[in-house]
Amino acid sequence: MLKRAWQHWLARRLPRDHQVQLNQRRIFILPSGYGVLYLVVALLLFLGGVNYENNLILALCFLMVSLFVMGILHTFRNLSGLTLRAGAARNGFVGGHGGLAVVLASQGQPHRSVWLSWPGQDAQEVSLETGEEKTVWLNLALPRRGPVWSHRLRVESRYPLGLLRAWSLVELEHHCLAWPRPREEAASPWEGSGGTGGVGRHGSEAFQGLRAYVLGDSLRQVDWKGYARGRGMNTKLFDAEEGERLWLGYERLEGLPEEQRLALLCHWVLLLSEAGQPFGLRLPGVMLAPGGGDEHRLRALDLLALHGSEGGPR
Repeated sequence: MLKRAWQHWLARRLPRDHQVQLNQRRIFILPSGYGVLYLVVALLLFLGGVNYENNLILALCFLMVSLFVMGILHTFRNLSGLTLRAGAARNGFVGGHGGLAVVLASQGQPHRSVWLSWPGQDAQEVSLETGEEKTVWLNLALPRRGPVWSHRLRVESRYPLGLLRAWSLVELEHHCLAWPRPREEAASPWEGSGGTGGVGRHGSEAFQGLRAYVLGDSLRQVDWKGYARGRGMNTKLFDAEEGERLWLGYERLEGLPEEQRLALLCHWVLLLSEAGQPFGLRLPGVMLAPGGGDEHRLRALDLLALHGSEGGPR
C-alpha cells in the first residue's frame, strides 16, 4: 500500500517526459551518513562548549554548522539546471540486455560527480563542463517480448563535501524492444511464389553461391555434386525476381503457440539475413516487402517484437 502510494505521488510530482530539467521541484536533499555523523559531532561540541564555557569550542561548532549550511546550497546547485534527455536505444533478444542512452546537458554551470543508476544496477559517474553534452549508456534487462520501458533513473550527487546527498528520480520516455529469442525447429515458415518452399528457385535465376544446409531447406536446392565430392551438405542460393523472393509467413506455422511461432520466424530472419537471401515477412495485419541488408533485418525483428503489443504497427 505504501509503495503504491509512493509511486502514485512520484507520478504526479515527477511525470514521465522525453526531456527533464532538474529544478527545486524535482531535487530532494538530505544529510548523508557522514553528514549525520558530522552534525552529531557539532552537537557534542556545542554541548561541551556551553558546559565548559569555552568560546573556542563554540566557535568550532558554529564553523562546522556554517559549512554544513553552505554545503546544502552547493550540493543543490550541483544538480540544479542539469538537463537529461532520452537518447538512442539498442534492442536485444528476450532474456538478454538492451541499452538506453541518456544524454546529459549542462547550460549555465558545470556539474561535478553526478551518479546515474537504475534499481539494482551499479551507478555510473559523469561530470560536465558548462555548455557540454555527454551520453551515458545504461543496460536494461529484457524479461519479455515487446517494448520494455526504462525504470526511474536515480540521479545523485554528494559534491562538494559529501555531507549531503541530493538526488532526483527521473522517468524518461524511453524504451527498448525485446526481440523473440530465436528457436530452431523442423517446421518451415517460408514459401516462394506459388506457395512452394525453397531458398530461391532453381530455374533461370542467376546462381549466387552456397551456404550450409539447414533443416527445412528444399532437397532440390542441395548441391548434391559437391556433397558427393566430400564438400559437405550445402544449399544453392539463387537471385530470384522481386515477386519470387522468399516470404516468411506467420500463418504457415498454424498449430504452434504464438511465442513459439515468433521465435521460429526470428530464427529464419537471422538465418536468411546471414545467408544474404532476400525475404519478406507476413504477420497478421502487417506485411514487410521483400528485401535484404541490416536495415531490413532490424525492421523484421522489430515487427516480430511489436506483434500483438499496444505499441505495434497498425
